[in-house]
Amino acid sequence: MSDAPIPAYSAFIPEPLRFALAAEAEPVPGVPGLALAPGLRAAHGELLDREALRTVVAVYLALQERLAGLLAQREADRAWLDARTRVHAAEDAATPWERPDARSVVGEVDESGRVRVGPRPRRGPGRPVQVPAWLAGDQVTLFGPPDDPKLAINAMNALHRVLPGEPPLVAELVAEGGQVPRWGADSEDSMTPLADTLLAATRHLRDCVAGTARVEDAARGRVYELADEGLSRPIKRFPGLALPCGSVLYEGWPLPLHLVDFVLHAWHNRSRPEALAYYVPKLETEDEAAYVAELVSTTEAMLGLAQEGYAFGTVRLFVVFENPRAIFRIREIAEALHPWFVGGSLGWHDFLASTARLFRHEPRYRIPVKADPDIVIRHIKESHVLLSEELRPLGALALGGMYGVLPTPGDDHSFEVAMAGFIKDVVTQLDRGLDGFWVAHPDFVRLGLALVHAWRCDQEDPDDLRLIELCRALVTEPAEQEALLAFLAGDDVPGLDASDPRYLRGVLAADLGTSPVIANDDPEEVRYNVFQALQYLAAWLSGTGCVALPAALPDADGDRVFVRVMDDLATTERSRWELWAEVAHGRVSAETFEAILAEEVAFIRAGADTGNRRVQVRWEGEAARWYPIAVRLLRQLVTDPEPVEWVTELLVPFTLGPVREAGDPWQAAQALCPGRFTWA
Repeated sequence: MSDAPIPAYSAFIPEPLRFALAAEAEPVPGVPGLALAPGLRAAHGELLDREALRTVVAVYLALQERLAGLLAQREADRAWLDARTRVHAAEDAATPWERPDARSVVGEVDESGRVRVGPRPRRGPGRPVQVPAWLAGDQVTLFGPPDDPKLAINAMNALHRVLPGEPPLVAELVAEGGQVPRWGADSEDSMTPLADTLLAATRHLRDCVAGTARVEDAARGRVYELADEGLSRPIKRFPGLALPCGSVLYEGWPLPLHLVDFVLHAWHNRSRPEALAYYVPKLETEDEAAYVAELVSTTEAMLGLAQEGYAFGTVRLFVVFENPRAIFRIREIAEALHPWFVGGSLGWHDFLASTARLFRHEPRYRIPVKADPDIVIRHIKESHVLLSEELRPLGALALGGMYGVLPTPGDDHSFEVAMAGFIKDVVTQLDRGLDGFWVAHPDFVRLGLALVHAWRCDQEDPDDLRLIELCRALVTEPAEQEALLAFLAGDDVPGLDASDPRYLRGVLAADLGTSPVIANDDPEEVRYNVFQALQYLAAWLSGTGCVALPAALPDADGDRVFVRVMDDLATTERSRWELWAEVAHGRVSAETFEAILAEEVAFIRAGADTGNRRVQVRWEGEAARWYPIAVRLLRQLVTDPEPVEWVTELLVPFTLGPVREAGDPWQAAQALCPGRFTWA
């Protein structure tokens, strides 16, 4: 048995790499056992002061054993679910997946009486949730990392970002609604977890909530500073439980990245209650939620000792329900996080990716294709309704997910197509009982606030026609406008009743056959996933965790128009599982995949855009250093018969000094992570 404090972390940082990290780490005076990556404390001493680091260590020592057990339980549960899925796939292979009697592991009871994925009998109505006044109201949330100080200030000022030609009705509705946006300050999927980047993000977010953020851009002759009023309300998303922090070691072992990030933010904002709101990502069970509750309570106890007047229960938590296990345990997770829980959202990219992982041994399963621009409308209804029905009776907030389609700058037609899709997404989610949604760019914040207020006015007074007026003002091209208004006048897609035998799989968007948009094994769907994933991996390795990648979507007439689709690590998880399933189950041959991969590499490397494809992450500069590694990693993610649980298991070594700073990072990774990259 491993003597590691948290054995699961060896999947990210194998022993030789850990030894290399420990050998170069610098001990922290006054904090016995703690050591940091070289130069880290010199660069970020204001954040990594002795008392802050003592607090990190104290919280870690209180929680380490419980976290290790939870991550071990995850592995055991996955092994059981995989074994049972193989049984169903073999014994039920002749039953079409779309049929109600198709068997799956969802809802199945194990030998101890546990349901490892699916609902369990309700143990009570749940305790009411108290949403503080400063978090109540419409939830239009801009999501993006705080790693760049200018972009952080722009996120805080998003309410004041007026687009050229903005219809006057937008300002009227925004003023009448009186709401301010939220900012999902993301240190998870939209940020490469480089130590300097994460700490810079912590500092920028602290300065934003303190009201001191200011940047002078001499080159542009511009000053970035916070507006006097109407600032966004930050909600910090910290990393998931699975990730280790290779730059902060205790007794030579990596600390949990989520714990380091959570505690440092809480410590440096302990006198500002409205700063202590968090998004909790990638939870799977109520037991994991209970661990997070212990993380919060232990941290708050330390804050109470350090800050006179600190009130227990100040922290507020939103949960991102993005796992097929968590979506069936919404009430249980809310109860486990009481009194800190205030609401939840549906992170649907990770939701689909983790569902694809759940059914990886089920050849009949098909993930909704990435090329479908209406995934949220077509396939996410049951989970939207479930989220609303579980949270709203408690008084908690229920949010939808990300709208990530952005227009091509300067292209009016692209704007109309992106805006029509945005309005459809917004209205659909509000109609399903949700309080708000996420957007990927500040340009959509004011428009989102205006749409929500117009929708609420329409619900209260059918004679208030400003929702339709706003839609007409934002989408003016006749074909796009006609299609949008027809959509708004129509009914939502039919949903499944909870009594339907297909319902549990329907909640997971896992009851589908071949997509009417394009088949998963169609070469163009394969090509699209490869093209986007390659660019994203190269960007991530270069240090950019979110990137808007060009894509061609159909307009109202069926013609293709260029937009940009915001990709982060969740979208790449989604792409790799779609590709892996098609290759692993023989619907796409390994030879076909390799041929498409080679063609896409050649296309990206040439950098010559065509009428229907454009390269965003060019094979030049820093990206040129990382593209060859991105190619190898994607090949391994798609062709390995036993793929890694998380893409980050392959990526994390490239964020750590002994690998990243090597003359040949690939060679260093192979040497320090023996056996890890053999499929590449």
